[in-house]
Amino acid sequence: MLSPSELEQFAKVCNQIANDVADESGFVPVRGLLERFRATLVARPLLVEGMLASIDTDVASQSPHPWAVLVDSEMYRVSETAIEEERVGHPLAARLRNTVAHELVHSLAFRPSDFGVRLNFDISAEKNKAALVEAIEQQTERFSPLLLWSRKALENLVITHGRALSVDNFTETRRVLGMSREVIISRLNLLPPADELRNLSGLANVAIGIAEWAKGGTALLRKWPLFINFHGNVVPSFLNRLRNQDYLPSTDVFKDTRFAMSGGTSRIVDFEAAANHPNPLPATCMVERSDRKAGSRFLFMVRRVDKAIG
Repeated sequence: MLSPSELEQFAKVCNQIANDVADESGFVPVRGLLERFRATLVARPLLVEGMLASIDTDVASQSPHPWAVLVDSEMYRVSETAIEEERVGHPLAARLRNTVAHELVHSLAFRPSDFGVRLNFDISAEKNKAALVEAIEQQTERFSPLLLWSRKALENLVITHGRALSVDNFTETRRVLGMSREVIISRLNLLPPADELRNLSGLANVAIGIAEWAKGGTALLRKWPLFINFHGNVVPSFLNRLRNQDYLPSTDVFKDTRFAMSGGTSRIVDFEAAANHPNPLPATCMVERSDRKAGSRFLFMVRRVDKAIG
């Protein structure tokens, strides 16, 4: 139902809100998002993790917050003090932050004009409104990372570290900004193809994905989420394979038994990757420090090595 231009408007709104409420470091506090969306966070027993509700008209007329984000009190133990004191380095739980962002994005379907979004159809018609709500729901997970990782914070990370940007930097970013691995990668994938950040050394010729430990100390690579940004479309072949094959065994890709994903202890390995090019692609892979318990997940990062490939 939503055209590409309309989807772009919603994305711009989320980007702008995140930057507007972010602090100097780029951290986006939940209280700032709630205030901007004129919503209140309420914890109570629910059958779901979270949901959006409108507040009774008579009550809303006396309050600047006509919307409520309800979260399950059994799953999320959160106090007003914790919300008020949330700051960079001490965020609320990543899952709670994502749930709140999810519901706030959902609220855009009920009031697009409040945020300057112009639609090419009449939202007052019940049929159109229902279709818009459904369309936004389908796009919620696409837009919510824009609220959680501001452009300001993303630029700080990529520009500050340059080519030295490593998987450890993303792990630290997750910790201080309160984001899941999935949100981190999804946010990178929201960078438009022509975005200047994709061409900076930190993100150029790089892939970032998620793997999980298997029994025996090796790992399985997951197909989603996966950020791939290699210039000239020269991409390691296993990444293209991974787009279509979930749970790809790490031993199919990494043969060096000293590497962690091949059963060894080293978190970094240099390897020659087959690619859509006559010559192998020199590359390096680095994995996040993590408990090797079967089923536990971790980030991996592949970077092309600057050598002539013919």
